Amino acid sequence: MTSNKKSREEFSRDVYEAFQAICVTSNMIHRRRHDHLMQDTMSTTRCKLLGEPVSTFIVGSQVEGSTTIGMRSDTDRVYRLDNVQVVLKLDAWQTGKINLLAFKDQTTPPQFYKLCRLQPTTDGRQEYMRHPDHETDVVDEQGRVLVCNTVFDNEIKRACEVVGEGEIVKHGPSRSYSDEFDIVDALPCHDLPEECESLFTRSRPGHWPKSETLEFARHCQVFFIPQGHPHSPLNERKLQWRLSTSLTERKLMFDFTEEQMLVFILLKMLQKEYCKSKFGDNVSTFHIKTAMMFCIESHPPDIWRIDNIVECAIYCINILIQWAQDNVCPHFTMGGVNLFDGKLSEPDIRELETFLINLNKNITEYICKLKMDSFGVKVLQKVHDKESIIEQQTGILREITLKVRSTQCATFQHIYLQLGKMDVNNAVCCVSDHLTYLRGLQSLGSDMQREAANLLLPFLYGTLASIKASCITTQQPVTQDIIDFYQPSFDCDLMSGKLKYASMLYCRGQYDQAAHMLNHCEGLLGPDVAHICVCVGRHYGYLPDTFLRKALNTSTVDLLKTSSTLCVMFCKHELPCVPEHLQHEMYRTQTQEDKNERNLSHEWMDLVVIECEPFLFFLQYLVYRQKGNLSKRKSAMSHLVDFINNAKWLCDNAKGHMDTAFHVLAHCCELENRPDVAWQLYQRSINIHPTNNIAWVHLIRLFRKYLLRET
Repeated sequence: MTSNKKSREEFSRDVYEAFQAICVTSNMIHRRRHDHLMQDTMSTTRCKLLGEPVSTFIVGSQVEGSTTIGMRSDTDRVYRLDNVQVVLKLDAWQTGKINLLAFKDQTTPPQFYKLCRLQPTTDGRQEYMRHPDHETDVVDEQGRVLVCNTVFDNEIKRACEVVGEGEIVKHGPSRSYSDEFDIVDALPCHDLPEECESLFTRSRPGHWPKSETLEFARHCQVFFIPQGHPHSPLNERKLQWRLSTSLTERKLMFDFTEEQMLVFILLKMLQKEYCKSKFGDNVSTFHIKTAMMFCIESHPPDIWRIDNIVECAIYCINILIQWAQDNVCPHFTMGGVNLFDGKLSEPDIRELETFLINLNKNITEYICKLKMDSFGVKVLQKVHDKESIIEQQTGILREITLKVRSTQCATFQHIYLQLGKMDVNNAVCCVSDHLTYLRGLQSLGSDMQREAANLLLPFLYGTLASIKASCITTQQPVTQDIIDFYQPSFDCDLMSGKLKYASMLYCRGQYDQAAHMLNHCEGLLGPDVAHICVCVGRHYGYLPDTFLRKALNTSTVDLLKTSSTLCVMFCKHELPCVPEHLQHEMYRTQTQEDKNERNLSHEWMDLVVIECEPFLFFLQYLVYRQKGNLSKRKSAMSHLVDFINNAKWLCDNAKGHMDTAFHVLAHCCELENRPDVAWQLYQRSINIHPTNNIAWVHLIRLFRKYLLRET
């Protein structure tokens, strides 16, 4: 089919065009990288704000951009425990941390270590701990306390039970509550282990990795992750910790050119479709990644061209064939490690060799038969529908945008839960400290830290303003410093910060100013506005096509600020700035049955939470009722009814906070002297959410107020 050089080059161009058709482009690769690093940075920032000794890192295909829609790749996260330090020498210990000493013995295979606990002596040194400190600890023959790699299992199991996600999902060293995530707890190593030096000392042509990349990689921290060698005896395996260079590998992947990324993704597609069925996870994309790195290092840079994609894939497969013939797959960032060890038996390696030789010989046929992403069909079609491409692009951007918003809002909710455990004075100090920390990142942090700070700061400004406004009586004027804090909160998203400001104005009787702000907010609504809620159990994402098409040429951060709404949230310290009827939402959990239905992920139920649109119309109704403007009052109530009846993104009533929307509309009906309609609305709310619903209290109140009076 492609026997001569010219046809092979033409076929490579067809492969390139097929990648364009499934949205594997330079722009989309960089968008995936940027937005996943943004999640990374926000998650770590959240941990720092909450005082948790954890840093998070997304590694693997999502942050590399080496995935397609059809791959359905999960998200790999590393949680580094910053209160622990693993040292390679006794004298390298650090004060203020849990110190562990990594060592090898005759039972530890390459890349694996054992970790023993250290404890301080009276003269300020460290010595071996002699008594177990954890239920899973083991004391060895020399009296040292060794840390088992199951040390986190019970804690993870309890966490899964608390969030109501059932059994732990296990993939290798990963322990998580969902198939969508691979989460690995990792212990940081203080120094670079000897086997990792080979990356920097071995001879190479010199064109890749570039010197600046190697210099950066030298400073990438390595981890010990809880996984033993599969062929070790069970009693030894549970004491082994695997050395991981995932951050170094991530940096090297970021250094791939577009053409190199396309070759890598093509090989991953071939591996997943043809190889996985034969060898399972024993021949993984990590083997492909390793071969790619050695291939880029050993082959001249001018071969990586669009018209040479297939030929470069063959070069890489040839490396794998050679490794299979040698029974050794070396690790790119660690010396002395065989990646076939513990994965493939001798017969398996021979079968792999046969498969790879056949793949190389018939690679064009294999590519043309790829079903993933309909890739083979797209290679043969050559002409691709532009609208279909845009649809796929917007689908990817939808997924990425929701992830960034989810990480942002999770930070907000965790901060609110933190504040809920404090008195008001400590809450003010806490938010002020958070603002100081984020302003420091804004001015002195990395580019990514500055972006993360810009996403988080407006929320905190609004929270501080609202708490401060709640601390002064209604007879006192709102001071200019409070207004100055409200102002930057308007950039949190399209309108949630503005609505919190309008709510404060209403609660303080400043109806003209409140009306002006609410009219401004109403003017911001439009068909291209995205509405997103990330509250567990109520989450949804309505991202209209016009919004997603705008996303093609607009950064995710700018989109979230200018063209999307998030739920308006109030904590207990802000209640004086919340209309009285809405304050009841904070007390939705009343009975034991309510408590039984909740888990840790539902702590948003202890906040006042309402979507922007119903809150806007509810505030308009209250303001115009106070101003005596009958027509605008009726109009606001009509808009609230339309929201409940026509909200496009609420594909069923259980999505979002429709119960709260029913409650504020019911209150309007009560104020219109229609308790019968209010009663029906509260019942409709209960039909959606029978538990953790303040509507029960409102029904009892109505019964006492109206029905008992009539009898």
